[in-house]
Amino acid sequence: MAVFWRILAIEIWFFCICANVYCLPDTTVSYIICNGIKIPHCSAYGLAVEGVIDDLAGQTANNGYNYYTRSTNSAQVCYGHAACAGHLSSFDCHRCLVNAGYDLANGCPDNTGAQEQLKDCRMTYENYEFKE
Repeated sequence: MAVFWRILAIEIWFFCICANVYCLPDTTVSYIICNGIKIPHCSAYGLAVEGVIDDLAGQTANNGYNYYTRSTNSAQVCYGHAACAGHLSSFDCHRCLVNAGYDLANGCPDNTGAQEQLKDCRMTYENYEFKE
């Protein structure tokens, strides 16, 4: 009887390890590209970029894992696109894009456009309309 409980405990442990390894989004950076055009720090366009990044992270999973948006709260228009791998849960898509947005905000500060490809998601913003 003790052997049964040991085997069950090992199976549960193995399942938990596998679930943590395979279910989390892979946020390994494939590339990050910042365009060379800078804007003044804390400008209206910078606020538009923040809004677009937040919208992409929050809405992509609710829109078929492939979502385009644009800023609506500023005279300076920013356009954005995000996509997630189809095997991710909505929550993991959101988590992946939050990581991408954080990387873009810190890696490309004050740029008018940038893009990042993680293993399980990608995010792009520009000051012009585009299709990927």
